[in-house]
Amino acid sequence: MKNTKNKVAIISLFLILVFVGLLFLYKRQSASEKVSDFGKYQGYSEAIYDGNERHSDYLNLSDGTRLAYDLYLPTNKGVPADKPLPVLFKYTPYLRTFTIFDKDGNNIIADLFNLGWKEKAYLRVRYWLDKRGHLMDGVFRNKYLQNMLKHGYAVIVVERPGTGASFGVMNASFEVGAKEVNEILDWIATQKWCNGNIGMYGDSFQAMIQFAAAATGNPHLKALFPTSSGLDTYSSVTYPGGVLNKTFASFFSWSTSFLEQVPTPVDSDKDGSLLAAARKERTGATLGKQSEVWFRKFPFRDSITSDEIKIWEGGANLYPLLDRINKSAVPVYMTTGWYDLFSGAHDMFLWYANLTMPKRLLVRPADHSEVEKDQFDLNFGAEVHRWFDYWLKGIDNGIMKEPSIYYYVMSGLKKGAWQTSNQWPLANQKLTRFYFNDGKTGSVASINDGFLRPEPPGQKEAADAYTVDYSMTSGKYSRWYAVNWPRNYPNMKTNDEKGLTYTTPPLESDMEITGHPVANLWFTTDALDLDFFVYLEEVDNSGKSTYITEGILRSSHRRLNKAPYSNLGLPYHSHYKSDLEPIPVGKPIELIFSLQPTSYRFLKGSRLRITIALADTDNFETPIINPAPKIHLLRNTPHASCIELPIIHRR
Repeated sequence: MKNTKNKVAIISLFLILVFVGLLFLYKRQSASEKVSDFGKYQGYSEAIYDGNERHSDYLNLSDGTRLAYDLYLPTNKGVPADKPLPVLFKYTPYLRTFTIFDKDGNNIIADLFNLGWKEKAYLRVRYWLDKRGHLMDGVFRNKYLQNMLKHGYAVIVVERPGTGASFGVMNASFEVGAKEVNEILDWIATQKWCNGNIGMYGDSFQAMIQFAAAATGNPHLKALFPTSSGLDTYSSVTYPGGVLNKTFASFFSWSTSFLEQVPTPVDSDKDGSLLAAARKERTGATLGKQSEVWFRKFPFRDSITSDEIKIWEGGANLYPLLDRINKSAVPVYMTTGWYDLFSGAHDMFLWYANLTMPKRLLVRPADHSEVEKDQFDLNFGAEVHRWFDYWLKGIDNGIMKEPSIYYYVMSGLKKGAWQTSNQWPLANQKLTRFYFNDGKTGSVASINDGFLRPEPPGQKEAADAYTVDYSMTSGKYSRWYAVNWPRNYPNMKTNDEKGLTYTTPPLESDMEITGHPVANLWFTTDALDLDFFVYLEEVDNSGKSTYITEGILRSSHRRLNKAPYSNLGLPYHSHYKSDLEPIPVGKPIELIFSLQPTSYRFLKGSRLRITIALADTDNFETPIINPAPKIHLLRNTPHASCIELPIIHRR
């Protein structure tokens, strides 16, 4: 009996060892297989390094300005790579490295990132155990760079003049930035750790400077990976629809001022004297101080500085550089999110329409705080890796044979899906008008509770009267605020109840809207100027109303003009002071403007809702008129207010 048990035990152990061995061989074989699909990448290059080291120092511009940089080199058993490598380069005004803990061990960046207790605890443990634990460096912040370093890339992050530990004064002009980055590219190319192939990466301002860099035509710049870049910063993020984005203006001024408190000295600056000298040199000329002036002092696209410069059509914007950018032919992979603060994906679609070099575009179900992170929808790092392997290492992984646009179709309670296209707007979109009508849908206790129908109104005289409610808001944690932490829209029903609403009956089948909705509003009023906010929402069976997208226009900015770039055929407003048109008292006025693009599948049984507001108190600076003015939103035969929706029919 005992021998039988022993035999069973031996056979069981043998079978376990065989199973483990087969599993090991399977995993080894699987790891060696070549896979290069959207969001998936393995087997095309080898991870020959097991770690990385960080080194910081100064480089000098030709005018003598010293710029602080962090260099990351891959290591194998602690020994850094001793051969030239392709280099990934970020040029940033937002610090190359954050000092998380001060000399007393206090967490000094918690407020900037709104950290929860789990994040704080993790950083504390890391502080105790990791020799770089007191820092939040570039590799820690962009996790995918760890993998890139293991696969044989060097990474360098350089702080712009007047930021971090760099000397000089920050000049936000893209022309100035282009000259700076051109010199840095030349410097990188001469270093022993660089093989002459350089790619740039980064989001927001760090994405925008990539396009400025391309405009220089520098021969060492071989590829770009910009995430969430504005093309027209006046209308995309600073003054959408001509209305000051006070949420972003306030956050940007506060956050860039906060960054002045947490810069990190370079390695050789043991006592911090160089850092102190650099900060003293820019007193009163920080990026935060400059932005406070820019946001409020130049409210029109043709606003002029004391030097007679139209900043929104010059140094503060990128579209004037388009010809030079296209001439460079530097390949570009653009990524963004439907809820990004640069008017969602709108500006990235404009980039796509106006660029002629090899290009790709990815649009995620994300806001500005999420666009560079791995999430449920995508392994973001895999796309970074595929792109730079192709253009910096010459690895033919097939990425350029795929469709040039990947976009995520969001969908209520159900998981969405990725779709592809080679053109935008989509070839199969059917532009369909839904008109504002009367009636009581019973879905919301709004001022009017009207219907939204594809049939135009039949009345010769019909309107909804409304007194402006300045307390209306899309919430404190909107897309415009989601920079360091995610958006968190409330149930929009509370907001809807204070405005004018137009809601469809329950849908008889799913409906996909992908593209740029366009609002066409007719109204009369005695006010000289008003701000209009149009929200597209989904209403579920419980009555909950979910924010999908929005559009904004100040009435005096309503004049339509020809865009200075391809505008996808959408309404374009110059926002020139010279084009302002006050509202003629009591006469019908028409506003035509696009909403931020979206891709959303409205589910069967849900409803579409359009909500009209004339204020968003938590996000935009609308002048308050006392007493509050009244309007009549027209919905009659000669003045049929409506929303045009890009509906997609799939086979």
